[in-house]
Amino acid sequence: MSDIPDEDDDFTIDPNDVVQVIELDDSEGEMDGESDLLGVSDEENENEMDTEEAAAAAPQRDDSILTFIGHTNSSVICTRLNPVDNNIAVTGSQDDQALVWNTREGSIYFQCTGHTDTVVSVGFSHDGKLVATADMKGLIKVWKVETGTVIWSFDGTDLEWIQWHKAAPVLLAGTKEGEVWMWKIPSGDCKTFAGRGPSAQCGLIMPDGKTACVGYEDGVVKIWDLKSSSAIHTVSDHEGHKEPVFCLDHNSSGSLVMTGSEDMTAKVINTSTGKVVSTLACQKTEEDEDSVEAVGFSHL
Repeated sequence: MSDIPDEDDDFTIDPNDVVQVIELDDSEGEMDGESDLLGVSDEENENEMDTEEAAAAAPQRDDSILTFIGHTNSSVICTRLNPVDNNIAVTGSQDDQALVWNTREGSIYFQCTGHTDTVVSVGFSHDGKLVATADMKGLIKVWKVETGTVIWSFDGTDLEWIQWHKAAPVLLAGTKEGEVWMWKIPSGDCKTFAGRGPSAQCGLIMPDGKTACVGYEDGVVKIWDLKSSSAIHTVSDHEGHKEPVFCLDHNSSGSLVMTGSEDMTAKVINTSTGKVVSTLACQKTEEDEDSVEAVGFSHL
C-alpha cells in the first residue's frame, strides 16, 4: 500500500512512458488522435463523411409519369387498376376513404366515403363496372363506377381482404375470425365458409370460377368448392407452413397455387391433388424478422 501515492502527493510521469500527446485545445488534432487510436485514417474518415453527405443531398430518383396526391398525409394501403379501362384506378388509405381516379391526369372521379377505419382492401369487378371497398372494422361497400353511387353494403366483423369473382358479380371476403363469406352483388345472397379460429389471411378465386384458395394464420392452406361450401383439399401439418400465410397466386390454368409465409418459405401446391410439389426456402437475415409477403407466377 505504501507504493500508492496519497492525493496530496506530487505525481509525475516518466517521459519514456508517454505514447502520444493529444492537444485538447486543438479540435483537428483531437480528431486526428481519435482516428489514429481507432485505426481509421483521416482520408477514410473524410471519404465516409463525403459519401454520407452526398447520399443525403442527392435527389431521390422518380421515374413515374404521374404522382397522385389525393390521400394527403396518409399512407396508401391498397390499390387496383380497372381490368377493362386501366385509366381508372382505386386506392384505399389510412384516411378512412378510397378514391377512384384517372391515371392519366391524376383527377378524382369520386370519393368512396362512409368508412370509419383504414380501407384495407379494394377491387374492381371483372367487367370494371363495380368497385368494392372494405375497411378494418368490416364495412364493405360496392359502388357503381359510372355514377359513383353505392349499390350494396355490408357491415360485418374485422376484415382481412376482399376478392371479386373472375366472371360474375360475386364478392369473396376473409375475416379475422377465419370465416370466408361470398355474396352475389347486388342481391346480397350469401354463403359462409366455416371459420377455423385462425384468421383467413389471404384468398383468391381460381380461374375455373368454381374454387377458391385461402391461406390462414396458422399456416394452413385450404381449397374450397364455392358451390358446396366444402373444403376440397387442406394443406397442413408437415406439408403446410409453420407460420401465417401472407400471400397467394395461381398460374394461368389454375393447376398450381403458390403460397408465401412468415416461415420464409414459398410452397407450390397442385390444386387437383392438394399435394405440395415444391418448397422454396428463401434467404433469412440475422438483423430483421423476414417473411415472404408477395409471390407471383409469370403468365407469359
